[in-house]
Amino acid sequence: MARPAEFVRQDVLEKAMEVFWRTGFTGTSVTDLVKATNLKPGSLYGAFQSKRGLFMEVIDTYAQNSLTRVSTCLLNNDSPIAAIQEFFKRFSQDIAMDEIGRGCLMVNTMLELATEDDEIREKITNYLEQIESMFAQTLTRAQEKGELTAQASPAELAKFLMANIWGMRVMSSTRPDTTTYTAIINNTLNALPIVKH
Repeated sequence: MARPAEFVRQDVLEKAMEVFWRTGFTGTSVTDLVKATNLKPGSLYGAFQSKRGLFMEVIDTYAQNSLTRVSTCLLNNDSPIAAIQEFFKRFSQDIAMDEIGRGCLMVNTMLELATEDDEIREKITNYLEQIESMFAQTLTRAQEKGELTAQASPAELAKFLMANIWGMRVMSSTRPDTTTYTAIINNTLNALPIVKH
């Protein structure tokens, strides 16, 4: 009986993700991937065609996981502003636990490959725009509920939030103490033009 290939594939993607996340696309060798996944080179190439093919699927897996986490946090709260605050609370906890400063795989990849690989840049840009869109929709709902001032631009504020998320992800490589993240997040949230009741 054949093995359940889909389950095996997911396992391989998770193990390969850890390697790419730690050392980047360029810094990862096929030997590294063979060691991490316990697959022979022929099996790896048979399933993914190339290191790049495997990396593209890893990015898709990582991005889908990110989209699910963000949407779950932003959509499951009657108060849109409370949802954004909860997101940043969880985000702060995530980056504080990143003791080796590996950051975000998508952001890392953009910094490494955006000027060299148009297809990868466009793929990741699409995922990041989906996350930005979720923030914009949440901020629009906040405005409709009277939690955000009428003069505010949800689209511009969503870009502002994304810029801060990117910045903290890059900053995590320097491994600052948690008070640094807390201060940045507090200032980010305080900058939102929230209606005080």
